[in-house]
Amino acid sequence: MLDYKKSFIETQFPVSKVSKESYKERMAGASQTLTGLGKWWGRKPLVLVRAAILGALLPVSDDLEKDREIFLKLMTMDEEGLYLRKFKNFTQKQLYELCDEDLKRRYMELNDRGKPVYVKGIEDDEKELLQKNAFSKLTYDEKLRFCNRPEHIENLPKPTWDEINEHLNTNADSFQSLVEELGMKRFGRRPKIGDVFSGGGSIPFEAARLGADVYASDLNPVASLLTWSSLNIAGASDEEVEELKEFQERVYNEVDRIVTELKIEHNEKGHRADSYLYCMETICPECGWKVPLAPSWVIGRGTKTIAILEDNGIDGFDIDIKSNVSKEDMKNADSYITVRGNNIYCPHCKMETPITSIRGDRRGENGETIYGLRLWEKNEFIPREDDVFQERLYCIRYVSKNGRYYIAPTEEDLKREEKIVELLSERFSEWQELGYIPLARIEEGDKTSEPIRTRGWAYWHQLFNPRQLLINGLFAKVASEMASGQKEKAIGLLGVNKISDWNCKLCRWDESYEKPIQNFYNQAFNTLYNYNNRGLRYLKKTWEIDIKNNEQNIISNLIIKTKDARDNNESCDLWITDPPYADAVNYHELTEFFLAWDKALLERAFPEWYTDSKRILAVRGVGEEFNKSMIEIYSNLRENMPDNGTQVVMFTHQDTRVWAELAMILWASGLRVSSAWTISTETATGGLKSGNYVTGTVLLTLKKQLDNDVIFPDELYDEIEYEVESMIDSMKDLNDKEDPDFNDADFILASYAAALKAITSYSEIAGIDVDYWLKQGRESKEENPIEELIKKAQKIAYDYLIPDGFDKFIWRDLEASERFFIRGLELEMNNIYENGAYQELARGFGVKDYTDMFKSTKANETRFKTAEEFRRSNIGGEEFGSTLTRYLLVAINDSIKEGKTSVGISYLKNIYQEDNKYWSLKSRMIEILDFISRVENIPHMEHWENTGYYAKVLREALRNDGV
Repeated sequence: MLDYKKSFIETQFPVSKVSKESYKERMAGASQTLTGLGKWWGRKPLVLVRAAILGALLPVSDDLEKDREIFLKLMTMDEEGLYLRKFKNFTQKQLYELCDEDLKRRYMELNDRGKPVYVKGIEDDEKELLQKNAFSKLTYDEKLRFCNRPEHIENLPKPTWDEINEHLNTNADSFQSLVEELGMKRFGRRPKIGDVFSGGGSIPFEAARLGADVYASDLNPVASLLTWSSLNIAGASDEEVEELKEFQERVYNEVDRIVTELKIEHNEKGHRADSYLYCMETICPECGWKVPLAPSWVIGRGTKTIAILEDNGIDGFDIDIKSNVSKEDMKNADSYITVRGNNIYCPHCKMETPITSIRGDRRGENGETIYGLRLWEKNEFIPREDDVFQERLYCIRYVSKNGRYYIAPTEEDLKREEKIVELLSERFSEWQELGYIPLARIEEGDKTSEPIRTRGWAYWHQLFNPRQLLINGLFAKVASEMASGQKEKAIGLLGVNKISDWNCKLCRWDESYEKPIQNFYNQAFNTLYNYNNRGLRYLKKTWEIDIKNNEQNIISNLIIKTKDARDNNESCDLWITDPPYADAVNYHELTEFFLAWDKALLERAFPEWYTDSKRILAVRGVGEEFNKSMIEIYSNLRENMPDNGTQVVMFTHQDTRVWAELAMILWASGLRVSSAWTISTETATGGLKSGNYVTGTVLLTLKKQLDNDVIFPDELYDEIEYEVESMIDSMKDLNDKEDPDFNDADFILASYAAALKAITSYSEIAGIDVDYWLKQGRESKEENPIEELIKKAQKIAYDYLIPDGFDKFIWRDLEASERFFIRGLELEMNNIYENGAYQELARGFGVKDYTDMFKSTKANETRFKTAEEFRRSNIGGEEFGSTLTRYLLVAINDSIKEGKTSVGISYLKNIYQEDNKYWSLKSRMIEILDFISRVENIPHMEHWENTGYYAKVLREALRNDGV
């Protein structure tokens, strides 16, 4: 019997598999489907969106395992689906290592050189049998290395659809027909999926690709452009994509023709430049010399190229460029560095001066900083002669038939620079009016103040030098003139945005790889002392938008708007949103960089849209105003969905205070929580944030609050306890023993969700004034009563999550840091190394000082120290240092060193010699050692083998001591 009142995502969710697939997609980098369209921060993985949509539409039955099986088939995360996604075969050597013995005997043999080969006369279907057998032997993670992503499978085989249809009582033969049928059964129509924070377009794109009708909006026009492009360009047919590629090529060829005719990139030998390196230059206040500024004068480590400063004996320095220099010269290049930390170093007088002093920054009467740089005026695109910072071309890389080479600019090169200024001056005003180059002023803000404060650049065009303005402006002009339809206009906009990101004065030069780095490698406007300018040939790939269309015949009705989420009047059956909740990304400020280029071009392509960032309306920050905005938005979405509609809210996993605030916001919006799942997307390198942050995404499922029940806090405690324990029990029942979906972090998060579920199921909790607490905000020193309830749920969960086989009475007597260590060790036993999982454990147990307990805290490599790695460090210090578990680890290490347990026993007796503590703690020691001994023979924990073995031996010695 199918129940459409509940959905799959409300009852279960294969967290582990969806996490692994999300991570795989993240690690695909530039080959992700939407990434090539343009820069956006924090796009959610498409596979995560697909899982959320299908999870919210699928009904539940009384056979939970079958429900899960069908969901995995739809996601191609089952065995057959994974094999369908397999894109490369095993080698014969791999087959010989992996396949069953009987298959190897029948179909393989060793040749004269002892190498495994197929037997003569083997048929293709027999080779396929070997491939399938070998594939089945791999773990899920290993299989993923041989597989494409789920989105690459356009349809499932008929036998799979037959099985899906039998369980769901449907008649589908495609994802689109299934989604329509599920919508008819649940809502009486094809489902309409909405997102009012569409951002980079992941949610609308995947909803349309699955066959739902789509409503997408965003306050930010750049987000709307990316969303429109995801649906209309990444969703275009092969024929349309070819036409768009031809358009891009025509634009590039025309810009190339103009630049070639202007003779601004070719030298006298006919060689063409692909990179120009510029630096700032300032006057040393000590000696009056003009000092070129750079934190490094190494240009290329592979070509061993450096810039060498030579005092001209008059007023400054000549710069010579040398390649193929010696190792000693490469090292000596550091002696020329003129930017050292926050100081400027003058090689002439050997003096250092603070950069703030050079800029003329000073303190005001009230202690505020007054910045000293002159602000550039609207019509300026080069510095005045008396400005603090001048700009200087110091190196060019030319390309000849024999390869690339670096030189210092010649007199002719400098004449070409002057010509650039003349050409730009002739066009500057007209191009600004027509929208080919930026006209807008930079508004002060958290991120946008940096160029104003550190360089005096007051207008967006001043983040580009004359060569960049001329070339980037040519692309904007030619694309605008050549574009004949909306898609060509849109892809022209995307190209201009991409070029502006990769060709501005904020683009670093990577000396290791000898290539430029884009401006938005992070979420800031980092002004530089030396920067790269791309030549036109280098800009070719930048200009050409990488369209990764997946032609699936989008049949959906699509509505895309620039609109404030608070003003939404569109009704949707399923709202999926990724709001700017507790988010450090200042989208409204960062995108003004693109909007400065886009304004006029956007008006031509999308006349119905506005073209400014609406930064005053942006939902951001913390506190009462933020909470008020969020309640307005989610109340609006609640009003614009049917009573049986669903919302899925995605947000970054934070602490209990954030959860409490979010709970009150959603509660005040008339919504109740029905489930929450955390999907890990942890990557080892930079992303939205760097450092050891929890990088999971929480999927919070919400329904309308339709009851008016009131409850007292003391009555609610029992309900929370019941919800927490029931949820953990059901998750444990669903856990795959070989490849568990849920770990401690998931169980604890589930306890938060269970608390929210209990809390939000009532319209009111007697004595709790939600309005008051929402006004206090996250920074309040008062403990929010909702936060207190969530912490209560957390404690219930930790008390309930006793390690398998561990005595529950001994468990409750352990210190918090000991519980943290034991549960963390259990995580590693389960092959879990995500940093976020350990952080969540520490937070749950209230352990703050735990850094020294870890051997590694790298993403996906996090683990504790073994007894041998701990040795005797930090004994008696930190939280863990003076605990029984820590002393046992010392005893194990001493036993390992001496090769006998008597030294370990003696150490423990010495530690616990007072009041016969040794004997009273003996049973507890045995229990802990018994647990640690389990690591001895775990294949992926070889580094723990000695610790595990001696824990076992020491345990037996303790048992026999005194007997």
